[in-house]
Amino acid sequence: MKEILSKISDLEEKLAPFYNDPFDVEGLFKRIDPKNLIKPTIAHEDSIEWAEGILNNDFFLISSLEVISFGSKIDWNYKHHVSANTYQLYMQCLNVISHLCDAFVLTEDKKYLYKAYSILLEWIQYIKTDEERNKFKWVDHTVANRVMNIIYFYNIAKDQLEINEKLIAKLLIEHGEFLEDDKNYVQNNHGIMVDRSILLLSIFMGNYSRAKQWFQKGKLRITNAVYRDFSSKGVHLENSPSYHLMTRKIFNEVERFLRKNKLTLGNEINQKLSQTNEYLEYMVKPNRDLPLLGDTQKGSYTWGKKLFTSFSDSHAGITIMQTEGDTEANSTWISFISGYGRKTHKHRDDLSISLYYNGKDILTDSGRYNYDSKDKLRKYFLSPQAHSTIYIPDKDYEITDPFENRNKIRTVNFVSNDVYDYVKGINNAYPGLKISRAVVYFKPNIVIIHDKISSEEATQFHQIFNFAPDVEVGEVNKDKLLASSENDKVVFKQLLEVDDVKMYSGDRETPRAIISEKFGEITNNTQAAFVKYGDEVEFVTVIALGDGNEKLKNIAFDTENSVLLINILGDEYKLII
Repeated sequence: MKEILSKISDLEEKLAPFYNDPFDVEGLFKRIDPKNLIKPTIAHEDSIEWAEGILNNDFFLISSLEVISFGSKIDWNYKHHVSANTYQLYMQCLNVISHLCDAFVLTEDKKYLYKAYSILLEWIQYIKTDEERNKFKWVDHTVANRVMNIIYFYNIAKDQLEINEKLIAKLLIEHGEFLEDDKNYVQNNHGIMVDRSILLLSIFMGNYSRAKQWFQKGKLRITNAVYRDFSSKGVHLENSPSYHLMTRKIFNEVERFLRKNKLTLGNEINQKLSQTNEYLEYMVKPNRDLPLLGDTQKGSYTWGKKLFTSFSDSHAGITIMQTEGDTEANSTWISFISGYGRKTHKHRDDLSISLYYNGKDILTDSGRYNYDSKDKLRKYFLSPQAHSTIYIPDKDYEITDPFENRNKIRTVNFVSNDVYDYVKGINNAYPGLKISRAVVYFKPNIVIIHDKISSEEATQFHQIFNFAPDVEVGEVNKDKLLASSENDKVVFKQLLEVDDVKMYSGDRETPRAIISEKFGEITNNTQAAFVKYGDEVEFVTVIALGDGNEKLKNIAFDTENSVLLINILGDEYKLII
């Protein structure tokens, strides 16, 4: 303890020149019960283990990242060998301070607070003297998180050790000025992180001259963000179930914090936020796992009910088709992507499907892996090639502003009744190409996919099916593919002749046939690609799940009129698709 106290004293002395102007901090801070604060971490059984590591400069940042061991000196510009940007971002967030505070809450051992104060002072010295270029020193996400961590530390440590309050005040004012400045504000999930922190700061420093202005700015921006970031049906527009969960959590915790302080975002905003709960109940798979759509990693939604009504939102570009089985988990769930309302976290996954049946994933999306735009694996996960859609070798399309692509990529039709669901989307964003996909889901276990492609020149087209890791693929030929999950057989049958079928598995070098269920981790899977060549190409694919193949008595497709003729257990249907 003597060593760390000496270090704190030495650091405070070194920092004095940066904060030596007259400044009265008396009554500046409002003490807030830590239970009512907005914090980036929650104290739980692992907090003490993480904090013990941090005492030795073994930094635990967040659960999806590796622990970084620094030894005697913290490298604030540390560059991880895989995901340098992500590790640097969370280093600069100072979440280690929050973990140390959590450990104190659980143990009342002041050693954690002294280490937290030492780290904070060491970081301030670094930020004031370091000349290395590091964009994460002052960026929306890191500044917003640091505000939460510093306020948490102050409210925990104020009565436990001597703190240079003037230094804390000046530091938070710097952060408040950054958060208030619209030049540092982006209109996505990072923006609402900024709004959350400036509202927290405005109440914590309620007697500061600009606190009211901070509050008004934060409230105005976050209120606008509710209408900006969610569709009229309550779907978050950043193309990812993970971000839907995260952003609604931020909005709700802001409202709870404001109410603790006799404030509110208003009834209209709260009604809009309640609507976001319903989409979770449609979107989550029957086993309550999140689908790996967009930049999502493995997660779950367990605290609400599950809705089995089919759902479509053309603004968000998402359709869910589903049927409840004898138990929730043993149900059918299909997602279809076509269109988008925001570019953020958008993959080039248009016209792709994911498929869950009877307790198991059959077709899955790619996940996010990381956010390094130069990483070849990240590039693959964003590409059409990583999704169950149409892939054109050596061609790609651009995710431009939604307004520019609104008529090129969109969901054009959706019908749902007791017998079947039908959805159709188009992707005309490829230069010189027009692609449409219609999906008909005959409840509960027959899926028909009709892909139609028109090209200015003869081209090779791949109809990709991206299987979940546990799916085993058996017999494969140009007409049929047999697959099996743990519970069921699945038959993929082509009604129209194809030129070839290609199989891929677990190639991390190319890369091909891999998914990412957790941040920075790779899982091998299997991909099938049915191939056709031409300038006018069609695929009509039947996916029969479980006993769906026995139920299907007859099926035919009239290419001239795009009419599907199907007989299921003696019931005949005729659909234009």
